[in-house]
Amino acid sequence: MNSTAALGSVRIELLRDGASYLTWLVLAGLISCADTSIIRERFDTAELNDVAAEAVATREWLRPIIAAWSTHEAGCIPAEVAQRLNATLEPDRRYLQLREGGDGILALHQHRHWTEASQLLIPPVAAAAELLAGSDRHLVRQCEGMDCTMWFYDRTKAHRRRWCSMALCGNRAKARNHRQRHAR
Repeated sequence: MNSTAALGSVRIELLRDGASYLTWLVLAGLISCADTSIIRERFDTAELNDVAAEAVATREWLRPIIAAWSTHEAGCIPAEVAQRLNATLEPDRRYLQLREGGDGILALHQHRHWTEASQLLIPPVAAAAELLAGSDRHLVRQCEGMDCTMWFYDRTKAHRRRWCSMALCGNRAKARNHRQRHAR
């Protein structure tokens, strides 16, 4: 859901093409940098652009579903939503590998076999499915910042978080309130 940004009242699309989609997946922590090399070798620009367009369509389809789920009393999702998410998740090809970290300690790392470009939809859809299946819907919130498009999961102790980022939207709101108080 957090693949758009706002500059004032102008909404900026972060998933403009396949290359920007790969960059967003890495920055969101959904794939590794090493995966991008494999993906760029395996799929051509047109395939990556198509999957980026599908990611935008999926985001726009999911946005009202998650918004409604987070505020609805029952907190359930329709069967057709689960079916569509499951259809996207079905071609996943994950495997584990044992690797030594920089500290010399062995750890399991999850990897994917990238066989189809459409598999690039799996990481964000899996994150949405995990949110819908295992999260407290009352802690899913949209940022209260003016014109902000971001959503977040409130993990604070008091569960009173209001902004996607205190440094950005929170600071802007506090500065705006300060100016309004002193303008009187």
